[in-house]
Amino acid sequence: MGVPRIIRRVEAAKKDEKRSTTRVAPSIAKPKKKRSDKLRALAGAFGAEAAQGSGSMAEGLAAKYDVYEKVGQGKQGVMVFRCTERSTGKQYAVKRVPKSLLGNTHGDERPMVAALRGCTQLVETHEVVESPDSLDYVMELASGGDLFEWIATRGALSEERARPLFLGILAGLRQVHDSGLIHRDVKLENVLLMTPDPSTPDQVRLADFEFCTPPPAMGAVGSVAFAAPEALGDGPYTVAVDVWAAGVCLYAMLSASAPFDAPEGIEATSRRILEATPGMPFPEECWRSMSPDAKDLINGMLHPDVTQRLTLSQVMAHPWLQGSAYPLTIRPSVSASIPPTMASSSESRPTKSPKLSGSPKFALKLGWHSKMRRWSSKGSKTGCKPGLPTPADVAMLIDEVGAPANVVSCPLEWAPRGRSMSM
Repeated sequence: MGVPRIIRRVEAAKKDEKRSTTRVAPSIAKPKKKRSDKLRALAGAFGAEAAQGSGSMAEGLAAKYDVYEKVGQGKQGVMVFRCTERSTGKQYAVKRVPKSLLGNTHGDERPMVAALRGCTQLVETHEVVESPDSLDYVMELASGGDLFEWIATRGALSEERARPLFLGILAGLRQVHDSGLIHRDVKLENVLLMTPDPSTPDQVRLADFEFCTPPPAMGAVGSVAFAAPEALGDGPYTVAVDVWAAGVCLYAMLSASAPFDAPEGIEATSRRILEATPGMPFPEECWRSMSPDAKDLINGMLHPDVTQRLTLSQVMAHPWLQGSAYPLTIRPSVSASIPPTMASSSESRPTKSPKLSGSPKFALKLGWHSKMRRWSSKGSKTGCKPGLPTPADVAMLIDEVGAPANVVSCPLEWAPRGRSMSM
């Protein structure tokens, strides 16, 4: 007798249930537990790595500053942001340079920043913060932006408006040169304005010192449109390239145009610079109403022969700048450069240092003559020999060419004690 159909169905259902529990339960329940454990472990690992990364940033720029909107864009991914130091509430600009650019398109500015610290006409770097991927230069904030954007927005400047701003550029260059360096990247984009409506030289700052180097230098760097002919060659060059670049800046300030920039590209621009001849053509319409002194200054700064080009001192003494209501002190006074070890007590020193009619152009190395009790530039041994110049003939500091040749008498209190010295 066969098994009833209903019993066969019940037994089949029991077998299916048993088979499903033995197959499904072990294969799902246990892996779920293992997978969740793995996911929790991975989540913990990623969380630790993220915490470590945020910790490194917290130790860097974000530890001291709140960073806000972007206020400038440089080349090759360099960006400038506005930031605030939390401890003081003071606003700064932070220039972020990716480390991948260092040694390729950008240089490390930190050595130059240290060498130029304290120069009033150069943008001041508050500090440099290094992160794993970038160098962050925290600098004083120039609320007026750069001179290129200022001209692009407002157009060419009048001579009266351009004069004090150009003096600020020259003052910055003088501080770079006095530090024994060539800037090599003077251009409108690297001239920062400290106020939205600048009108005096002290509201101008020179920036970007990555290409600064002691002279002589070799190799073309910076922007081609501002490069001097000798900088595009294979030979060495000097601070005269900065005078050329400043001349291009002045040309652009007065005309809102570049004198050598070619629309065909960099090669055409370089060719125009290398083929430049003395005397600019001044083709723009605005030059018809420009003063002869302004044109003469630009011609002197943009002379292709470096031996005929104006020096920075000659530029600052040019008639176009002499009418400025904002005279600049080119060099410190004589008394300011005297080492403390060579000065006696305040009771024996004169109350006022001698005044010069102008800033000295030559600083001579002087030697002290114990017998004559005079300073001389003729040497410490020869100054007392018979037949050589007398004390009245001793050369001292001489003013600019064309000015009265004042002789500065150094006081006896500056005499070295016990041995001969030079200053």
